[in-house]
Amino acid sequence: MIIISVSTSAKNPSAAVLRSDGSIKMKLDESGRPHSVTLMPLLDELLTEEGLTVNDADAFAVDIGPGSFTGVRIGVSTVNALAFAAKKKIIAVNSLAALRHAAPKGSTVISLIDARNENAYGAVYVGDLCIIDPCACTKNDIISACETIGILDEDGVLVGDCYGQSDYVNAELVIKEALRMLNENPLTAANETAVPMYLRPSQAERMRERK
Repeated sequence: MIIISVSTSAKNPSAAVLRSDGSIKMKLDESGRPHSVTLMPLLDELLTEEGLTVNDADAFAVDIGPGSFTGVRIGVSTVNALAFAAKKKIIAVNSLAALRHAAPKGSTVISLIDARNENAYGAVYVGDLCIIDPCACTKNDIISACETIGILDEDGVLVGDCYGQSDYVNAELVIKEALRMLNENPLTAANETAVPMYLRPSQAERMRERK
């Protein structure tokens, strides 16, 4: 199976390919230029190196957020267009679930993404089970909840970028979560389109509400 994956919810956009032998090749852009400028050249470069085109994909996977509002929109719209043109389906992966694959397999994972001003996006996973659904919160909300139910006293692993970690969602982690989703629900994991996961209003929406 060949899966082409894109992740744009974090600072640095990335693209990856799941090869037919099960290995993953990823490219990351750290130039700091806008995702809208770098994503397609990055993907084209990766596919050229792999000797592939978008039509060779059996499916696409995309990071639908939460994360950068603009980044998520760029990634989701790009993959929707590519999948439509190639007549292939899309596995929509939320970034908090993808991040759990940065932790040792089988860990209890506390996934936190910095949303600025002491805010965060968070979720908690025990194995394949999500015990705290993706939510918008303060940085301390999820930690307090985990302390209350005793997760931090056991084998909880904190991933993300809120407390000094540098775990950022990327296209390789997206593929790993897509494969988990396909294994769990092969008939429903892939769909015709992907929809962004926005857990809080954008800054522009918040400013309009204040007027």
